[in-house]
Amino acid sequence: MQFKVTDFLKLLTLMYDANDVKVVFATIGFRRLLSQEKNPPIQQVIDSNLVPKLLSLLQRSNFPKIQFEAAWCLTNLASGSQDQVQVLIEKGTIRALIQLLQSPHIEVVEQAIWGIGNIAGDSHKVRDLVLNEGAVPPIATILDKAQPGSSFVRNASWTLSNLCRGRPAPQFPKIQRAISSLAKVLVENDVEDILVDVCWAFSYLSDGGEERIPFILETGCLPRLVQLLMHKNVAIAVPTLRCLGNIVTGDDNQTQMAINAGVL
Repeated sequence: MQFKVTDFLKLLTLMYDANDVKVVFATIGFRRLLSQEKNPPIQQVIDSNLVPKLLSLLQRSNFPKIQFEAAWCLTNLASGSQDQVQVLIEKGTIRALIQLLQSPHIEVVEQAIWGIGNIAGDSHKVRDLVLNEGAVPPIATILDKAQPGSSFVRNASWTLSNLCRGRPAPQFPKIQRAISSLAKVLVENDVEDILVDVCWAFSYLSDGGEERIPFILETGCLPRLVQLLMHKNVAIAVPTLRCLGNIVTGDDNQTQMAINAGVL
């Protein structure tokens, strides 16, 4: 798809039209433009002051289609540079997407989670902003109810992994709620893409002090971690090895639990 400035200007006109049908059409158009692999018009959208408009569309709870498309646009904008992501943050995008997690429409919630993950992946400072807004508990609660192997589980697991990643490590109380939900995904899923993200999340969660290890062990996921250590996909085996390595640096009882599970 080749982007033309005239297309952008036409959509910009429609975006501020009072007619809902035209606004939906324009939002879909911007989503498609921003989904281009090469040179998406991220800066043009920002310079045109469209971020506040997109955020206002997230409030249209009576119109989930437009919420979905607007959230997708913001998700694509969040894949831009640090300066561009900073504009989203200053306009209130983090809080708006977290509020969208309360939507009864699963496709809207999934897109909001994807957007949160994109923003959190920008830097450890932005990650902490997302954590301070309380993103982990609602995402973990939603993930607990998700169908195993679904795209929803994939997106939510990836987002939680992003929220656990980075140096300096996030404050453990901010991410602790993710452990039980990720353990459930670890046990219930065999989809490799999902397992990669969850195993990396556990490698992050287990790193940073032996006081973290009991929270992981009490989920009962240790046998599954040992099983995945022998996975043919090295992208799964490596973070699993790192996680188990962190576990055996704990006290004697924790190390013995790993031995009993067959880690040696």
